[in-house]
Amino acid sequence: MSGRPQRVDARRNRERILQAAFEAFAADGRLVPLDDIARRAGVGAGTVYRHFPTKEALFEAVVADRLERVVDEAQALVRADDPGEAFYGFLMWVVERAMFNHALCDALAADLQTLDVPDMDERFTSALDELLRRAQAAGAVRSDVDVSDIRTLMVGAMLMERRQRPEGRPGRMTALACDALRPVTKSDETLSGERNERRCEVCAKPLDPASTGRPARFCGAACRQKAHRRKKTA
Repeated sequence: MSGRPQRVDARRNRERILQAAFEAFAADGRLVPLDDIARRAGVGAGTVYRHFPTKEALFEAVVADRLERVVDEAQALVRADDPGEAFYGFLMWVVERAMFNHALCDALAADLQTLDVPDMDERFTSALDELLRRAQAAGAVRSDVDVSDIRTLMVGAMLMERRQRPEGRPGRMTALACDALRPVTKSDETLSGERNERRCEVCAKPLDPASTGRPARFCGAACRQKAHRRKKTA
């Protein structure tokens, strides 16, 4: 009977340490001192070490729970009716959470295989890959990207969003990154060509690209003279 209160106290201390560590790692990343976590939890540093022999072990315990939720969300979205919306929605959801949680951002930016969490990297990659392939099959994502590209782009979006705060609009960088993943349509190609095409400054007729020298401004002598007269009149 005498051991039971100690087990209850130990369990409560562990929960307090994990909660304090979650808050500390989310705010400051894995560089936060262990003494600060102990102080947040209201326990001594020795109590923390009894439950977690190293700060890395504590970090992994905290991150594992968050990554489990990320994987669960991805696996649930695999069955969504709209694969494109599910894929882009998941990217936005992960980046939004990671940009406010340094611990999750640090974990996703690193190789998840370095974490002592069984199969976490494989499960996360597999769930993300399935979301990607379904979205590609539905024509919502360009076909020349793979899951490695998506993971890299996701990390880049997290870092850009954190860099933009508080001046930028939340989610803007992620939205721009998602736009780069969408297939290019014929209308997009036409608009892109029109935007890059030089036109006469007077009659707007398309101009042939100049092979040498400065790019032409007018389609011929008549338009050049009109522009000259307008300039003199002005």
